[in-house]
Amino acid sequence: MRTAASEDKGLLPLLAAAALLATLTVLGVLDVNQSAISSYVTIVLMHGVIYLVAIITVLKWPGGTKTLVVVLVVALILRAIAMTALPNLSTDAFRYVWDGRLGWEGISPYLFVPADEQLAALRDAEIYPNLNQKERAVTIYPPVAQLLFMIGVAIQDGIAGMKALMLLCEAVTVAALIGWLRAEGLPLSRVLIYAWHPLPIWEFASQAHLDAAATTLLVLGIWAAVRKRQGLTGALFATAALVKYFPVVLLPALWRRWDWRLPVALAATMAIIALPYMSSAGTGVLGFLGQHLDNEGYRSGWGFHAVWYLREFQIADPSGAQFVAVALTILAAIAAWALFGRGADEFKPGRMVLLGAAFVFFTSPHYPWYFGFLCALAVRVPHPALLVMTITCATLQLPRLDGGYSWTHLYAMTYVLPLIVWALWKLATRYSPPLDRLNRDLLRLDTVNIRL
Repeated sequence: MRTAASEDKGLLPLLAAAALLATLTVLGVLDVNQSAISSYVTIVLMHGVIYLVAIITVLKWPGGTKTLVVVLVVALILRAIAMTALPNLSTDAFRYVWDGRLGWEGISPYLFVPADEQLAALRDAEIYPNLNQKERAVTIYPPVAQLLFMIGVAIQDGIAGMKALMLLCEAVTVAALIGWLRAEGLPLSRVLIYAWHPLPIWEFASQAHLDAAATTLLVLGIWAAVRKRQGLTGALFATAALVKYFPVVLLPALWRRWDWRLPVALAATMAIIALPYMSSAGTGVLGFLGQHLDNEGYRSGWGFHAVWYLREFQIADPSGAQFVAVALTILAAIAAWALFGRGADEFKPGRMVLLGAAFVFFTSPHYPWYFGFLCALAVRVPHPALLVMTITCATLQLPRLDGGYSWTHLYAMTYVLPLIVWALWKLATRYSPPLDRLNRDLLRLDTVNIRL
């Protein structure tokens, strides 16, 4: 029989880890404010090491209410500290504020670049000068994102308003993760895996990236799926996809085959939200997306880490289109397995995580905030490779090319290292029965999913 003392046995090491993380976060703020990016990345990686120790602690000693309270209070403190940093890691939040202002003026952000003379009256000294590609890029953000930007501007017309909005999204995400864990009978303290992760702290709370809101809606949709609310899952994922497009990749692992409610709710919600914007902008509702793909090197192929290495080491020279065809084929096969494989009528967390991780792996995001939703999925499936990838992706903030790092180095840290970790973990669990049992116990995966 567990006693109160044994339940909270992990409190002391968690408190020690929390003190170290708070100190590192203060140092990180100083680095960001001084644009000392290399030093900041080092701080994040150090945070990641302590964070992994905290995960081991909370998995070994889940604790009770006291442990959960500590986890939540520390998560709030870390975010409060990180939010004092200047938006020096990205200019995205400035565009959010600009789009939000246009929304309140009744102007479509899909029709005018910020430098258009018709918008001259909206320019100011704080937001406008920091807009990226303001002379040639209309917005890239979908309709629900635009509604969120208007809410952020309503809270406070500036970066502080966007930070407050994303912090609110973070709070809802944590609450939804707790609901998800409770629904599956897992220890609630496992929410630490998201709440103490350095990526959401810095990219969501500190730099106010929109992916925080997409992650919130995605987790709410998963929670609804766990509760077998297929219609609600479809509506929430439609809304999430109109914030950032990526959430739909998880749907094959959440759809109970032939349940019409999810696809109908998905399509109806998308239509209801998107049609008012499409009526004025048409296909322009996709905004700067096409040009963005060109800018990031996806059409040429250099933007994909696999193509980069094949060309760098003169192994092969596939075009961007050829690689996309191969990647889509593999993702489609995983999606089909998730949808039609054995046990496909039940919630499939392992397959869901595999879909999300494979999507990120093949699309090769160049910015760490694109990995944020994986941090939420790791609460349910804390695979070592997934955790490593979501920590080391911080290296993508390092200065590149001239006087900095090449993509060969950055891709290795973000995509190759997690592959090595996955292979080592696979070998370890295969040849060590005790470790395999530990793996099954910690991940709570069924026979099908453990073969991932």
